[in-house]
Order: sequence, then structure tokens, then C-alpha cells
Amino acid sequence: MDPEEYLHELEQALEEYRFHDVERLTYEIVPSAFTEEQAKATLRLMRGKRLFGEMEKTASLFFMAGHQAPEIQRQWAQALIDQNRLDQGLSALQTMTHVSESDPREGSEVIGLTGRAYKQRYVGSGTRDDLIKGIRCYQQGWLNRKGDYRWHGINLAALLTRADQDGVDPGVKADASRIATQIKQEINILKKKEVWDYGTAMEASILAGDKKETLQWAQAYARHREADAFQLAGTLRQMREIWKLDGTELGDALLPVLEYELLQREGSQLELTSNGSQTLANTGFQAVYGTEGSINLRWMDTMRRMAESVARVFDTAEGKAHGTGFLVTGSVLREAWGDEPVFVTNAHVISENPADEAPLRPGYGSAEFTRSVERPSVELGELLFSSPKIDLDVSVFRIEPPAGLGPVKESLYSPVVAGEDERPQRIFVIGHPQGGELAVSLYNNELVGYQDPYVHYRSPTEPGSSGSPVFTRQWRAFALHHRTIEVQQVNEGVLLKRIKQAASS
Repeated sequence: MDPEEYLHELEQALEEYRFHDVERLTYEIVPSAFTEEQAKATLRLMRGKRLFGEMEKTASLFFMAGHQAPEIQRQWAQALIDQNRLDQGLSALQTMTHVSESDPREGSEVIGLTGRAYKQRYVGSGTRDDLIKGIRCYQQGWLNRKGDYRWHGINLAALLTRADQDGVDPGVKADASRIATQIKQEINILKKKEVWDYGTAMEASILAGDKKETLQWAQAYARHREADAFQLAGTLRQMREIWKLDGTELGDALLPVLEYELLQREGSQLELTSNGSQTLANTGFQAVYGTEGSINLRWMDTMRRMAESVARVFDTAEGKAHGTGFLVTGSVLREAWGDEPVFVTNAHVISENPADEAPLRPGYGSAEFTRSVERPSVELGELLFSSPKIDLDVSVFRIEPPAGLGPVKESLYSPVVAGEDERPQRIFVIGHPQGGELAVSLYNNELVGYQDPYVHYRSPTEPGSSGSPVFTRQWRAFALHHRTIEVQQVNEGVLLKRIKQAASS
């Protein structure tokens, strides 16, 4: 494929969130046919949507084809670091120490990314040396004043603050508050501000303890047309892992705003951390969106309430996770089951039928409600109904849910597929991908169509998502996710109304 044609197709696929097409497109290229600028443009596009696996593979192809420009090497290291392969990323960066002399701007990026890797290692391991190395990297970038040095400065200030909180001697003489003040002064007098300037000023205002000013900068940053998923996800990570804003007054106002904007970019998967039934603060949304803020807040709050009814399914004896399930009012699926919640998951997750090849049998599975306080686990009770995985792929169990937890809101009416000139209908899947923390799909989540009793959609899912509820835009569960159809590059769910018909017959 011609490089210009490839870039056009790639950009279009990313804009339409057809991420499954990116790998196919990339397999068709001849890396040696690309100019250096075309190779760089390819990696920037992938980074903007946080496709780090594809970015790593593509950077390797360009590198082996002779494209060894510092930016291409650095983007390769970026992809490794953002896949949490920190030691490999650092090794790649250490081969680029000469870059700061030959290319000062790119050298600044290399120094900063090295600091980012050490910062991430400190967050993961708490090793004092990693924090000190991160601080020294950012201080070097800040003092060099080359490239976009202000992001080095704000990271230096953040890590100095964190070192003080953690009782670690940073080994350098620098004043975090003074750095933050200088950064804001510089940004305020800029005639043209870039997207990162707003995010940097927002972070500097956090250090100053000025909530009103923080939210004012957040308004300009979060709604900036050039703020992509990579930038917003990085900011969220910084707010949580370095500034530790979860559960604080400022965090309750600021974090949902950033999460909401990340969702609108449809470029990431939002992890719902276990923080109990926290009520989101309205002040952040109102500061950023005005009167629209309460609408955005209500949407996010509803999402979080529905997430409380979703659980990780695991082997009671071994603790190994095998899928997802959720609570539904029993009478919704069969009148005789009454108004108490029942637990719904896939037959290929738990079944007594050997043909379903399920890893668990009835009586051997439990449900962990990870969004509830203390993450309670309860054993699944009597198997009430099951349909083979080649049919409706569902198992329904009696359950005594933890106190305070109720069923999802459901809908037996399916959303309408958008017409040719209409905005695509979006749906959302909440589950435990790879058995990890509860997460909600945020991108490529377009409703494709129906093939009774199934619904097809492009919402991204992974192993462990089996048994997840599929929601409408209004957060009404209307289907049970059960598989991916690779040939069609779509996911498939079973309509709840068809499960009701089968269970009631």
C-alpha cells in the first residue's frame, strides 16, 4: 500500500474508532517506502489513540527498515513504557543519551520520558532510588530550558511534593512552589498557548492549593480540541498516582471531568477503581460545562451505580477469575423468581453441561462485587436456568447479594440502529477484562445491528468480559455479552428479552 494511501486510511480508521483495522492496514505496508516524516506521522496518529501495542510493532518495522530517527526510537520506547514494560523502555532510552547534543528538542523528550519511566517504577514499587532518578531527570530538563521544558518543571514540582509527603530526601535543591509559580507566570504571558500549557497550568494550580483556578485551567484543557486520549489519560494517571487526588475534595470535582472528556474522545478504557459508593462532586462539572454540568454528572453517576451491580466471577476454592456477571431483578426474566435479584452470567463461564466447556460447575463459583466497599464476595446459589453456549449462552443463579446492592436497570427494548445520515448509536459494556479491575468500554462502541436473538456491536472486549451487561446510552442493560466474532470484527451479545422468553417458557 502506498504510504500516502496508508496514512489516509489509518487516520480515517482512527477517527471512526475502527481499531481492529489498524493491524490489518499495517500488515500491508512496505516500511522502506516511507519517508522519515511519514513514519513519524504514523506513530503520532497511533499514540493519539493509545494503541501502544500497534505502535510498538510499527516502530520496530520502521526501525528495521532503516528509519532510525530519534523521534522514531523514542516513540518505540514510549510504546514499551505505556505497556508497563518499564525496564525495556529504559533500556531503549539509554541508547539515546547522545541525542540531547545532536537534537536538543528531541533530547528534551528523551530526558522527560526517562523521568516518566522512573516515576512509574516508583509508583509501582515504592523504591526510593527510582523517585530520586525521576526527580534528577526532570530537573535536568527543567534547567536545560530546551524544547517544551515546562512539562519537565511541573513533573519536577510534583515529584518533589511527593518526596516530601513520602519522607524521601530528593537529593536536589529545588523549591516546588517556586517552580509552579514560575510556570504559571510564563504560561499566562504566552500569546499562543498549546494544549499542554493548559494542563501544566492546571497542575501548577493544584500545587498552589487554588481549587477555583485549577478548575478554570481544567475547563480550557479538557475541552481543547487538540486534547487527545493519550494526553487526557496521562493527566488522569498523574492526578491519581502522583497527586493522589482520589477521595479528596479537589479530586471529586476534577477527576470525573477528565474521565468524562476521555470518554468523549473514545480513545481509552476507563477503569472503575474500588472506592465504594462515592457520590461525585457537582462543582467540577459546573465549572467546566456550566448548566450542562449537572447532566454530565448525572450520566457519570448513573454509570457508577450500574457498575456496583457487576461482579467478577471466580473459582471459590482457587480464587482464579473466569468471567463477569451481574444482578437483575428476578421477575424481569421470569415472574416466578420474584423481585429479589438473580445473578446472570454466561453458560461458557459456569455450566453443568459438558458441551459448554465451562471452567466452573454450579456450586463452585462465587461473585466478587469490586465496586462495593470492602469488595464483598458471595457464593452463587441454585442454578435457576441455563441455555447452551451455542444458543443463548446464559446461566442464571440464585444469590444473596451483599447488603445495599441492587440489580441493574434493564430494558427489554433494544436501541435502534442509526440511519445512514444519523449519529451512530453508542452502547457500553462493563466487565472485568483479563480478570482485572472493573472497566467500561469507551471507544469503538457502535451498535452494528441485530441477528435475532443476538445484537452486534464494536465495543472493545477482552477475555474475562464474558458475562458482562451491555448497556444503552441511558444505562439500561439490554443484552448479555458472550463472544467476539473475529471474521466480522464485531462482538455479540444475547438480548435479555430473548433470555426472558426462554426462561419463562
